[in-house]
Amino acid sequence: MRTDQELIRGVKRHDPGLFEELVRRFQQRVYFTALRMLGERDDALDAAQEVFLKIWRFAPKLSESILLERWVYRIAVNTCIDRLRSLKIYEHKQTHDNLVFLSLVEPSMNPREYAKRMEELHQVKKALRELTDRQRAIFVLRHFQNLKMQEIADIMSMPLGTVKATLHQAFSKLQGFLKKAHADASVSRSKSCSQTG
Repeated sequence: MRTDQELIRGVKRHDPGLFEELVRRFQQRVYFTALRMLGERDDALDAAQEVFLKIWRFAPKLSESILLERWVYRIAVNTCIDRLRSLKIYEHKQTHDNLVFLSLVEPSMNPREYAKRMEELHQVKKALRELTDRQRAIFVLRHFQNLKMQEIADIMSMPLGTVKATLHQAFSKLQGFLKKAHADASVSRSKSCSQTG
């Protein structure tokens, strides 16, 4: 496997074989970052394709000392934020269960456990939509891609303290939304039981 610097040098001179290797190395991470930010499989596929087109286009200007993974994540996050802003995906489009969340459902679950897990995952998806673009990007990079806080700060071109504060805000907002959703579901269940009882 080639080093990051070898890949950068190859991609800078538009070597198709090395570019293909770069795509293979990062395509899954780019796709799942996009999927968690955009919420739709087709949108994530389009965004991932756009990310690699941008990498191909901008590669000749790259410094060979750049940290490749951070640069790829930066392009992925910025591409997704641009799409969210221009398409207003979270305001105007219906969402369906996607592969990220379905992959968390175990085949051995009985129907009741399955239904409960799917409802929980649906609530998490809805909660993520309550975050701002920046909050969602930082949350996804930290908790889905397991990046360190300093790496996220570099990717987002933000001070470390701002990243920490934004992540804290995202957590608070998610917790509030999920608590409210849980309370609403409990009220709805108790009404249903009293009507059937």
